[in-house]
Order: sequence, then C-alpha cells, then structure tokens
Amino acid sequence: MTHVLQICVRSYWHSGTGRGLGAAVDAAAYRDADNLPALPGRHIKGLLRHALEQARFWGWKGHADGILVRSLFGQRTEQVSSGQIPSPGMLRVSDARLPAELCAWLTVDKHGAQRAALFRVLQSTAVDEATGSARDWSLRGIEVVVPLDLQASVEPISGTGLPSDWPERLREVLPLIPAVGGHRTRGLGRAQLTLEAA
Repeated sequence: MTHVLQICVRSYWHSGTGRGLGAAVDAAAYRDADNLPALPGRHIKGLLRHALEQARFWGWKGHADGILVRSLFGQRTEQVSSGQIPSPGMLRVSDARLPAELCAWLTVDKHGAQRAALFRVLQSTAVDEATGSARDWSLRGIEVVVPLDLQASVEPISGTGLPSDWPERLREVLPLIPAVGGHRTRGLGRAQLTLEAA
C-alpha cells in the first residue's frame, strides 16, 4: 500500500546539485523536470534509514534488532561478509515535490515570477580572526528555497514481504528527523515529517 510522506519545511532549505549558477551562486538548488524545487528520494531514504538506525542504537522497543532497517533499505556494503551478496531494500521513495495542484499552477508560463520567488540566494564569507575583516576570495553564494510543503510517495516494492507494521515503525522515528536537505547543522531545512496512507 502506498503512503504519502508529508514534509512541512519551516525554514529556508537547500538540496544541492553539485553545480553552480554562474559567478554569484556556487551551489544551485535541486529542481524537478518542471524547474520547481524538489528533494531527491535518495536523500529522504537516507534520512529515514538514519532515524531507524538511531532508534536501533538507542534500543527502542520494536527497533533494537535492526531487522526493519535491513528489510526496508537493504544491507550497507560494510555489513556484507566476504562471499555474501548485498540484499537490496524493499522500499521505494519518490522525490518530494510540491502538491500536484500547485505544480500544475506554477508550470503555466505566466507564473514565471512566482516560480522565481520560490528561490533566494544566501551569501556567506570567512572572517579573518586577526583583522576581523572578510578573507579574500571567500564569498560564497548558495541558492535556497523558501519554506513550503512537499510530498513524497513511499511504497513497498511489489512481491516483497515487508512486515505489515512498517508504516507504524517509520512513524515512530519521524521525530528523529528535525531537518532536511543540506546544511542542516547550520539551521537550514527545519522540517516536520508525517506519514499518511494515500
């Protein structure tokens, strides 16, 4: 059964592409095929996996054995003994995008200004400790997205035997994900995640 992961982002956020946008922006924000902000599914899977691993490490009831982590997301390469074949994960997570109605509205040509308003550029620079002034050549621009709501679909891969309570187990660990995207430790991407049946 498909579930919808609602991601309510409450601050500027950045999901990087590894590319820049000319001289002023060193790090561009990830966009979907419609040139709208999105959060890659592989990033969301990583956040979910990390939250489940934290719950296992802390011995949370129902999470201590680590079976659910391996079932949903497969074995990490370093966990595979010599001669073993890594087991794949059984959960599919889509990119998190804006709600479909909003995407349809924003992709109309006359709403180009509204699309552009979803993005901002933050600048930062390094400060010389001795002089207190900006270091030469240290100005850096990062493209961020304004706070908004995203949705991703989460579903088991057909033909796999996931435990029936996997949605409840995921819901339990969602509070362990306080932020999404890059630069989370610097205050970007504060978010609240909820999982609902589609």
